[in-house]
Amino acid sequence: MSRPSPSTTSAPGGTGGRGTPSGAEPVGHGVILLLLLLVLLPSLGASAAPTPPPGPPRDDCVLRIASGADVSGGARERALQAVWNGVGGRPRACFVAISSVADEQRSAMISAAQSKAGHYDVYNLDIQWIPEFAEGGYLRPIDTSEHGGTNDFLSQIWSAGAWDGVQYAVPFNTDVGLLYHLDDLREPKDWRDMTGLAKARRAGPGSTVLGLTGQFASYEGLTVNALEAIWANGGDVVDVNGRVVITQKEGVEAVRRLIETVRAGVISGETLGSTETESLTAFRKRHALFLRHWPSAHEVLSGESKSGGVAFRAAPLPWPGVLGGQYLAVSRHTVRRDAAQQLVAALTGGEAARLLYHCGGFAPARVSALYARPESGCGGPSPAATPSGPAAEPGSVPSPTAEPESESVRPDTLLRALTQARARPPSPYYSQFSRVFRTEVHELLGCWSLGRKGCEDARTFTAGLAPKLRKALAGG
Repeated sequence: MSRPSPSTTSAPGGTGGRGTPSGAEPVGHGVILLLLLLVLLPSLGASAAPTPPPGPPRDDCVLRIASGADVSGGARERALQAVWNGVGGRPRACFVAISSVADEQRSAMISAAQSKAGHYDVYNLDIQWIPEFAEGGYLRPIDTSEHGGTNDFLSQIWSAGAWDGVQYAVPFNTDVGLLYHLDDLREPKDWRDMTGLAKARRAGPGSTVLGLTGQFASYEGLTVNALEAIWANGGDVVDVNGRVVITQKEGVEAVRRLIETVRAGVISGETLGSTETESLTAFRKRHALFLRHWPSAHEVLSGESKSGGVAFRAAPLPWPGVLGGQYLAVSRHTVRRDAAQQLVAALTGGEAARLLYHCGGFAPARVSALYARPESGCGGPSPAATPSGPAAEPGSVPSPTAEPESESVRPDTLLRALTQARARPPSPYYSQFSRVFRTEVHELLGCWSLGRKGCEDARTFTAGLAPKLRKALAGG
């Protein structure tokens, strides 16, 4: 909700205070106060007023890609330089780093799309936003003739860029959860095996270590982790036809097992405030036995392990993981349609995928990129920052370029994880669905973690959740 700008109160006028000859001193203070207000109020108003749609470009970027912050350690800029800006005769393209917060990215992109100003030519969309942008009429269909064959993409990765039978986006990079564990633990076979291993280790005298940590705070991370937990236990929330099915016996049983995992302390109340940052920190400090995280965590952990950090192993989740990643889509309102289509094709080609994986730690959307090094290499400084965003954002995940000792996830591990990955429920109203789902799940897990009386059991919870999810998916 936007807040009104603070109102300005004018300084009292007149001849000055009583008993002061000529009022010279009060007038001087008034002038100083007025000058201070003139300096300070613009910045105060800018922070409080709603963010307007972006204005016309004021740099040398001809093609502008609306995107989140770069967490590739500069590999994203290096890929852009290698496959586009470094090729003669092409209009200069730039990533416009909108925000590092996903919800802010989405809101800003939708605002820009609705303004129809055409200041962005390409959108770098999180996978779950594609149906919303396509249904809203903000995207142009992809010219697949620019892309040649698509056999290099796993089918579920390519198809996630389509909506209502039309391809609106092409995979830029992909993502999928992995299960990290301390190296003195064996790789679990399934959810039940993992909880058993965690309970056995935590049963030791004085043990305060967490069983499983992950992204359990009430944000999109919990939606992902809860979907995976339900899938791990044989249930589902929404089927392939878009029907809410969590009240079926498999869904109820899956939620019951999730509750039991919390009651056993394997997922503790301490983890219910964890995002990617907190969960990774807990594992790095050996405060957790298992960590559900993205491949980017491997970059951090592998570098630290060579200098005394936690000894670990990484494996595909022993159940389906949620498919993540970012997709490039052409804006409906770009005036550079052909160039934008060609830019998307270049940035989703093989060389860009190899650079993002081998130099930035991103899981590649193209299978071939797992097994071939980039022709342009990872060495040398990343391209200079542009007016539309720096090559590497503060707090970005270290890449092999920045941390020579870091290692990407093994290709066979990533491929196994991606092969069994599943998409989140595709819907133009996914944001509403996710908000309802994660809010309800967080409240349920929080109640059971605190051992309160009157916590809902699985059957009661799913019966109450189902109609709320149906309403959300209908846009209500």
